[in-house]
Amino acid sequence: MISEPELVGEDEPGAPAEVVSGFDPRQGPAADGRRRGQRLLWGAAGALVASVVWAAAVFAYGFGDGKPDVRGYRLGAKPCAAMKLKALSGSVGKAEHKPTEQPGRVEHPAVDRVDCAVSLAPFKVSGKKQAADGWSTQISVTMRVELHKETDPGPEFEALNTKVDLFGNEVAKVEGIVGLGDSAYLVTLDDASSQVSVLDGGAVITIGMSVSTVYDGEDPPEGETEVPELTPYQGDLISDAHDVLDALKA
Repeated sequence: MISEPELVGEDEPGAPAEVVSGFDPRQGPAADGRRRGQRLLWGAAGALVASVVWAAAVFAYGFGDGKPDVRGYRLGAKPCAAMKLKALSGSVGKAEHKPTEQPGRVEHPAVDRVDCAVSLAPFKVSGKKQAADGWSTQISVTMRVELHKETDPGPEFEALNTKVDLFGNEVAKVEGIVGLGDSAYLVTLDDASSQVSVLDGGAVITIGMSVSTVYDGEDPPEGETEVPELTPYQGDLISDAHDVLDALKA
């Protein structure tokens, strides 16, 4: 038999009344005919709700104008210098070149955006710089920084980063990351492609890594080489994402 639903905190018959703000509701009505507690109770509740709404708005948008707060992030003259990638450089290999800014930089009153890229190679496979058959493996690391100054990027961030990766491909696995911005995800497309996406106020920062193979042998290759999985390096990608966020605020 299905019982009737009960209200949480519903008073039992004869249960003592709760005292709110020092007011005992068992007292009689005030001189104007209304119960003394109603004005105090509704006033306190209204103030509490107003405080919560105000605090949430300030946290997300800053003061006054309702625009998202970019939390001190800025592009500056050399935003790609934020890609120090100390963790990945130690586990994968040193950068072939300095991170370079890609075409298509946007600087607009509504949004700033920049893309950067760098290659880490040769990949250390079984402790070797390059396989004996002439194949070597590289990791390409990309970064996109978007600073939204007019509209909240939060809803789009949650929708897109749980469906597609930085390159618009459908993802295979999405995992939340705690302690990185307001919201962050580790997105795995497949064994050869991963990214960390971070929402922090009006800033959206995405750092992706992907594996590619390069043949450097003198003779034509005999078949394909095995591509290493990126899963062992996802922790390093997250660590480097922390450093990137700090550097973009410096």
